[in-house]
Amino acid sequence: MSHILTYRRRLSRRHLLRGAGACLALPFLEAMGQGIPGQTSVQRFVCVANPFGMIQDAFFPAETGLNAALPESLQPLEEVRGRFTVFSHLDHGLNGGHSGTHAFLSGVRSSEAAGMPDGNITLDQYCAEQVAGASRFPVLNTSAGSNNGGGVELSWTRSGVMVPSIQKVSQVFQMLFVDDPAEKAAQRTARYQQQGSILDTIQEQARLMNSRLSHGDKEKLDQYFTSIREVEKTLQQERDWVSRPRPKVEMKEPKNGTVTQQLPILFDLIALALQTDSTRVATIEIPGAFDTGAVGIEAKGYHAYSHHGKDPTLMAGMRKVERYQMTQLARFITKLSDLGLLDSTQVLFGSGMGDGSAHTNRNLPILVAGGGYRHQTHVRMPEEEGRKVPLSNLYLTMAQRFGRDAERFGYSTGTMNGVI
Repeated sequence: MSHILTYRRRLSRRHLLRGAGACLALPFLEAMGQGIPGQTSVQRFVCVANPFGMIQDAFFPAETGLNAALPESLQPLEEVRGRFTVFSHLDHGLNGGHSGTHAFLSGVRSSEAAGMPDGNITLDQYCAEQVAGASRFPVLNTSAGSNNGGGVELSWTRSGVMVPSIQKVSQVFQMLFVDDPAEKAAQRTARYQQQGSILDTIQEQARLMNSRLSHGDKEKLDQYFTSIREVEKTLQQERDWVSRPRPKVEMKEPKNGTVTQQLPILFDLIALALQTDSTRVATIEIPGAFDTGAVGIEAKGYHAYSHHGKDPTLMAGMRKVERYQMTQLARFITKLSDLGLLDSTQVLFGSGMGDGSAHTNRNLPILVAGGGYRHQTHVRMPEEEGRKVPLSNLYLTMAQRFGRDAERFGYSTGTMNGVI
């Protein structure tokens, strides 16, 4: 929604929502999870993404079906065969290389967001709106390291704001499992009360204008009041969690480190967050700061290896980086399975870059695990123009399974029910 009123100074719904720091949502209801065979009442979603894509012949199996032989980078997933599906020829139809990767989880460039009903909201934020208030954190956006060397720019709100990721495992741990000191909790409560007071003032100012507005402006004002009520509800949900103690876990507070040191810890923390119902939606970024020397190759940097130009040495190094990522992903899938959470957790792995060397955003590396789907190891989607299926169709399918009553997501043209 664009600017709505002018009263002393211009106000917009987008500005209001950003200032409140809240997402709009109904609370999660168990009835929302019913109606899909095999679906439990609580659904979860985790996205894992890197900025530079995957070497395609090392990621996409040559065959299709459950028994397809796994190429080099996917071989660590052999132990979880039957619990994941790789999709080839799915993308958003974008170009631009690095400038298009930020649309990976939305299908919508930030420059196009204003013309879309839901802006360029990403799948994680879209699912989080569904369960706001049901857990301490509607969504937990994390990264295994800094954005130096290439950021993923993974998560975006419906108001067009990129959500920064938490880049230190110690901070993730503290947020999840360390209670705030009494003084800090009191300050947070006071801040919520102040935000509520500001909303009351804005609402009263808007009401004073009501008698002087045209019919069209009155409709806009009603929409504005609806937005305020939704923000008030979300603030109340967040306020309710301030006094609730965080869960106690056996894990000790981890030390921060390089990407390869933090990534396995981050996967363990997200698994614990899901297990303790501290969140039901999370993202994990594998950033460009990846320390290549830790996987036994020259420390040229992740970005440099992605620009391999078909050089055999650089390609071999890139495959080691990718194999490490798949090894950690396989370990995470196994952990969720051991905890009994895999069937209720949709795990998406991918990138907004298809081939980092060619700088193409086509044929993105897409893998879905868990979620109660009938997995097939490899599904080859139509490649021909006119028959291609948008990646957003998969996202719509995942959003519906999560519990969202949605008919479209981004530029979707339908769902992929029956394919997965």
